[in-house]
Amino acid sequence: MIYGEAMTKTEDRRTRRREQTRTRLIDAARALMAERGFTEVGIAEITQAADLGTGTFYNYFSSRDQLLAAVAEDSMEQIGGALDRDVSGLQDPAEAFASSLRHLVRHALTDRVWGGFLVQMGAAHPVLLRVLGPRARRDLLRGVETGRFSIDDLDLATTCTFGSLVAAIQLAMESEPQDDRDQLFARAMLRMVGVPAEEATEVAARALPEIDVQPGPRT
Repeated sequence: MIYGEAMTKTEDRRTRRREQTRTRLIDAARALMAERGFTEVGIAEITQAADLGTGTFYNYFSSRDQLLAAVAEDSMEQIGGALDRDVSGLQDPAEAFASSLRHLVRHALTDRVWGGFLVQMGAAHPVLLRVLGPRARRDLLRGVETGRFSIDDLDLATTCTFGSLVAAIQLAMESEPQDDRDQLFARAMLRMVGVPAEEATEVAARALPEIDVQPGPRT
């Protein structure tokens, strides 16, 4: 029994060390890309910033692109978790849907590394679909079940939401600043799911609940 417990503790320590090392690589990559952009950062620079040997990188990631996907997923989990905690429970499904979209647009403009990830990945990227897809579908389904939304095909509506989101964020990042850009986008998406124009304008202009973006799970 003592031997077995010792082995378990040793395995737990190894698992924690691996998780810590992987997190160091992800955090180093994110910090460097925030300073210099996606295409200007190499593996050697990432491992140097993480204070790790270059060979260590390949114990965790097979390529730079795989690390980029991990950085993106980590960022998606953070914003997704914040929306789950602080927005999805709003009483009005239309307000919850609009508020989530507005926060995503605003977050992309505040954290341009995150926004750049989203645009670079595209609406059909597996990470985006895996992390944010179920959340978007849940919010749309709630609107349908309460009679707030009129949607013929839920999967198509979810796909259209992601495609529009990526396009709206790219436009916002490449254009002159516009204070109500998030509201305009939310209003258009509410109209897409059947909310009348005047009501969509009112819902999209409601005060946004604050969100607390916290680190998500890093697996």
